[in-house]
Order: sequence, then C-alpha cells, then structure tokens
Amino acid sequence: MNYYDILEISPNASDDVIKAAYRSLVKKYHPDAGIETSGAKFSKIEEAYNVLSDETRRREYDL
Repeated sequence: MNYYDILEISPNASDDVIKAAYRSLVKKYHPDAGIETSGAKFSKIEEAYNVLSDETRRREYDL
C-alpha cells in the first residue's frame, strides 16, 4: 500500500492537507482509542506522515 492511500489523500495534496489527514487518522487509530487493530494502522500512519511531510523524502518517494 502506498503512503498516499494510507493517509487517504491524493498524490498532489498540499502540506496542510497532509497534516490535517494525519491528525484526523491519528485521533481515530491511536492505540488508546480501543480499536483492536489500531496499533499496526497507527504505525503505518506515522511512517507515511514522516515521509510525506518532509519535502526531500516525499520527492524521493514520488520517484
């Protein structure tokens, strides 16, 4: 699965859209939220955000 799909955004999303999607998903899937599978999903969300929020890493990922 690609990082854009994980964050439920389009590949040409702005930094503000990435941040908003990340915050929304973190609230929903945080391990303390009580969802059984949230730990694995939360880790994927964190990884996707770390790459897509960094301009250099995002450029490399897109290639």
